[in-house]
Amino acid sequence: MAPAFRFSLLGPVRAWRDDVEIRLGRPQQCEVLAILLGAARRTVSLPLIAEGVWDEADRPSRPDQSVRTHVYRLRGVLGHSPETPLLMTVGDGYALRVPAGAVDTWAFEQAEAEAKRIRAAGGTAEQARDTLTSALELWSAEPLAGLHGPHARAERDRLDAVRQSLLEARLELDAEIGDRPDLHAEAGDLVIEYPASQRLRGVQMLALYQAGRQAEALSVYEDTRRFLDDRLAHLPPSGRRPCAALRELHQRILRAEPMPGAGGPAHPARTADGVPGAHRLPPGIDDFTGRGEAVGTLTGMLTDPGTRAIVVSAVNGVPGVGKTALAVHAARQVTERFPDGCLYADLRGADREPLAAQAVLASFLRILGTADGGIPADGDERLALYRSLMAERQLLVLLDNAASDDQVQPLVPGSGDSAVLVTSRARLTGLTGAQHLRLDVMPPAEALELLGRIVGEHRCAAEPEAAAAVVAACGRLPLAIRVVASRLAAEPGTPLSGMVRRLADEHRRLSELSTGELAVEATFELSYSKLSPEQGRAFRLLSTVEAPDLGLHCSAALLGRDPQSTEDILESLVDLNLVESRRMGRYHFHDLVRVFARARNARDGSPAGTSGAFARLLDFCLATARAADAASHSVDPAERRLINVPVTAAGLRFGSAQAATDWMHEEIPVQQALIDRACADESLPLAQAADLVDKLNNVLPGTAHQTGVIAQARHVAAVAAARGDRTSEALTRYVCGNALWHTNAFAEAESELRRSIALCDDAGEAGGAGDARLRGWAHLTLCAGARVRGRTDEAVEHGEAAVRLFRSSRAGTAEGTALGELAFNYARQERLAEARTAAEQGARLVGREPSVSKAIGLYYLARVLRLCDDVDEAFHRAQEALELFRSLNVPAFQAATGALIADLHVQAGRHRLAAEVAETFLPVARTTSGILEASLLRALARGLDHLGQRARARTCLEAALGLFEQRQAHADADQTRALLAGLR
Repeated sequence: MAPAFRFSLLGPVRAWRDDVEIRLGRPQQCEVLAILLGAARRTVSLPLIAEGVWDEADRPSRPDQSVRTHVYRLRGVLGHSPETPLLMTVGDGYALRVPAGAVDTWAFEQAEAEAKRIRAAGGTAEQARDTLTSALELWSAEPLAGLHGPHARAERDRLDAVRQSLLEARLELDAEIGDRPDLHAEAGDLVIEYPASQRLRGVQMLALYQAGRQAEALSVYEDTRRFLDDRLAHLPPSGRRPCAALRELHQRILRAEPMPGAGGPAHPARTADGVPGAHRLPPGIDDFTGRGEAVGTLTGMLTDPGTRAIVVSAVNGVPGVGKTALAVHAARQVTERFPDGCLYADLRGADREPLAAQAVLASFLRILGTADGGIPADGDERLALYRSLMAERQLLVLLDNAASDDQVQPLVPGSGDSAVLVTSRARLTGLTGAQHLRLDVMPPAEALELLGRIVGEHRCAAEPEAAAAVVAACGRLPLAIRVVASRLAAEPGTPLSGMVRRLADEHRRLSELSTGELAVEATFELSYSKLSPEQGRAFRLLSTVEAPDLGLHCSAALLGRDPQSTEDILESLVDLNLVESRRMGRYHFHDLVRVFARARNARDGSPAGTSGAFARLLDFCLATARAADAASHSVDPAERRLINVPVTAAGLRFGSAQAATDWMHEEIPVQQALIDRACADESLPLAQAADLVDKLNNVLPGTAHQTGVIAQARHVAAVAAARGDRTSEALTRYVCGNALWHTNAFAEAESELRRSIALCDDAGEAGGAGDARLRGWAHLTLCAGARVRGRTDEAVEHGEAAVRLFRSSRAGTAEGTALGELAFNYARQERLAEARTAAEQGARLVGREPSVSKAIGLYYLARVLRLCDDVDEAFHRAQEALELFRSLNVPAFQAATGALIADLHVQAGRHRLAAEVAETFLPVARTTSGILEASLLRALARGLDHLGQRARARTCLEAALGLFEQRQAHADADQTRALLAGLR
């Protein structure tokens, strides 16, 4: 059997025989081999080989003889068989007869044509992109690396042009598919590498525009125009214009047209539901029964081209009539009419605070492919983006449980072929263009059929009169029928007539089954009366927590039971349809059942019992939040405690910072509900609620969380002030100030932090070490605020105070963090030796184990080393910090470290790398901090300026200056103005 050969030219010239690599010998032998491989089985004459191996000045006196010698040696290493010759002599030349596909350049060069063939044959953009991606992965290094002859140089240039074309084609497909939020960064890097490529500049413009950076997209066009003007100065003006496609794209961006894909109105890649990540519809009900006329009416509305919205309301506002079940069932009948899929949201209209339309818009924008950093903060801009993305799609939007017209109206697309289906208890008469369907109770035959499908048709057939009496007593409301039928299904030995007798016993209430909500209440009462005492207690207490759902461990704490027995009780309630569980280990109520359960808690429970349950849950959540805080920072939990308030629960423990953050994030609504309850119920320890607010602030990153923390901290502080609780007020004013600092509200932050310190000072030494730590953190945050606002001397005073307080309370990790911040301010005072000493000491104190604190210490050290002009060591430390921040999922410090690394690249003259790093971290910064966004824009501008992209550099600097000025970052604003003034 002949050996199988494989050759690579995309990198050093290499060869394999039967997957064993061959040593090819001298560079000139490799040159000869590369020429023969490049000829693709054709014969190459001796003179042509010689011209490809040597420049004229370097050619040996007898080049033909030298070529023959290299061929002889190649035959030796490749193996020569007279029966199946590989390297053949043909006339005065040679031919290398290797099979098609044995050389990596062959597949590389055919990839773009193959991708076009895939699209022409009806293949998807993803399939075409996969082909291009596979080809580009073959490029391991510079082609023919180490070879310097004329053929190698020409071949390198040719293959680089092929690579450029493959990259252009792949990025255009990336833009069409729309699943690359970082596309503008890669396109920017490639524009630097291939500045003459207008295809790449077009992708860069489109990607920036899709990311909400319209001004930068237009600046790319201006830079392109100037580049062509300079490069093609020998041509007349008409020949120096950007190409027609780029000019058209420029005009579309100027007009702010929606452009979801490259080269025109293309959609992002579709999943089985159309839009990437689109929510599937909620699962349908297996035993959905009847409603044929209503289903036909709804499906007719949804498939009518003129339909914009359909509102489903229950007759006389009766709940439990089956609005959601009908809407989901009808929607599933028309999915083929909406090829781009479905969007679904439960608007929680029955909650005390229904879901805000802006929150739903943000969720829908993410589903439609918009990155978090691209979602506008402004409500009108968010609405405009949503409607522009919906304009050319065919989507079904199902809005369940709406509260009002105002909640729904922003979620209705402005134009296009989509449809909106809304369910609500009320008739939404103010919803423009809506068609209304009034849903009545079930006809008697359908109600009987529903009962039979749940309890068993044989049981209804055995007792037809009793079955009819049951559904009549339920008022033929589907929800009521389901609850009663669940009870009967759980008791297969109980005759239906027994249920009829129980209903008769409740005649005074059951007589009102057809007149409103009491009909549902009576039905719920039937199941509630059959609960065991433990089931009833769990049912009542679970309903009192003002959160969408409750996890198993929180439920166990609330009930004062172990998780296993709690799960058994709650799952029994799920079986009875009194509690729902859409995810394992999490429990929630239908909104009507929750109202009923709370009413029963008021009737059958006791205020002391309810308060005791909340006290247990608060204690458990605080103990767990403390563990999460310690895990995310890898420090002694006692050191993280700023006030001395005990807990009795063990709480959960976490094996990683990510697990801790995940738990805190999922239980945000529960923790917020507990804090609000503690503010309203004086029997609950307010200090625990204050400490819980602090833990939420410590563990959960991002401005979205900090906004909620600020509101809750202010609430607790106000209640604490009214109750004379200085300790809780001091802590929550510190938390409020710290969170305000992270949102760049520096003046407000300073006010809250100074009030916190004053409260601690008034309390004297009563707080002990905890009080010292609290004052230390307040001083440290004031230090950072003064530094940002250019008040360096004041920053040093606060920093030194923080170090003293942490040292006195033996909080070593906190002291290390404070030394890092203080060191940076020493450096600004040009006390460089002191700065370096403090930063290095701080990095040692924060510990050796991977943690947020260690990462912050490395980050501070890197900043100081940069100011000390030790760029290499600063870069090394910054990279260490960045890896830690990434592993610990701390986006704000990822962006901060990215800005520092970009500045270090600028300082070292690595301008292309500076621009690349800044582009990479800008999306992260936009979701965390305006100051960081401005810092990265400034670093990006400095890199772009040196790369000749001056128009975009100016745009970035102007945007950075605006952000710095808005946040009163005076020193940074002054530096940015100087850069603008000096822009060449």
